[in-house]
Amino acid sequence: MPMPDDLVFIRHAQSEANVIQKADKAGILHRKHDIVTARPDWQQRLSRLGIEQATQAREWIDRNLGGVAMFDVGFYSTFLRTRDTGGILGAPRQGWLHDDRIVERNWGLYGALTRAERQKRFAETVRMHAADPWFTKLDGGESRSDVRFRYRDFQGTLQREQSGRKVIAVTHGDFMGVARYDIERMLPEQFEEVEADPEQNITNCMLIHYTRVNPSNNGDVRNSLQWRRMTNPLDEDKSPFGGEWVELPPRPHFTAEDLLEQANQAPRLLDDDDEYCIEPEESARLRGLGAAAFRPTGLISVAKNLRKLLHK
Repeated sequence: MPMPDDLVFIRHAQSEANVIQKADKAGILHRKHDIVTARPDWQQRLSRLGIEQATQAREWIDRNLGGVAMFDVGFYSTFLRTRDTGGILGAPRQGWLHDDRIVERNWGLYGALTRAERQKRFAETVRMHAADPWFTKLDGGESRSDVRFRYRDFQGTLQREQSGRKVIAVTHGDFMGVARYDIERMLPEQFEEVEADPEQNITNCMLIHYTRVNPSNNGDVRNSLQWRRMTNPLDEDKSPFGGEWVELPPRPHFTAEDLLEQANQAPRLLDDDDEYCIEPEESARLRGLGAAAFRPTGLISVAKNLRKLLHK
């Protein structure tokens, strides 16, 4: 079944944890760092500024979308900062439904640490995440690729239960980025480009609005979500792509040549002489041993030698 006619994701307003993270990013250890980070992530509340931001977002939605009440139903992440945000925004016609599938990416052991502590304790994860932001799994947590499985399951519910309706979801930045990846049919390298673009950063209260209905012609309704608009209700001038509607390209069908061109973005690292990284004599010896060991006669010989050793 088709997706909802309109699907709006909104990131929660600034949380108290965001305040701590902002200070850390500036190289400052906030005086309440340990107190705030000791609280489980799902229990983080909005800051005072966050309450003001959520109020601003509500006013923008009232002016431009007819208010949250124009949506048929809303979904919210079960984290408290999204409940805070949704409560300030108001209620859809049929109220809010909680859904654990749209919660924040699990940052595991990595999440509560300062940047300096991450570098000290998880240097390899820091390196890998910088090089591969889509597939790298955080220690004790999730990769964005993991989060995509949650989004795909949530999408199935939208198709079965909310087809043709207007839906709003209060969620988190990483989840919204993953939703973009899937809805906009990105490849990992395209996601990396988006991730590296500061103008497309999903800031607090950012809205991403997808629709099947042509914004220029209400009679033109597509089978899939075909248009996207990203809006910063706290400062519309900072909205990605000027806050304008963008028509999404059709699902790509690649040729064999396309696949080879995509693969060539990562040049091969080994020359013909680099097949083996050890001395030729040692390589030949190991290859010979390996082949002999896994022949039936070789396995029998190994077993006999083991029995002899055990009975000495």
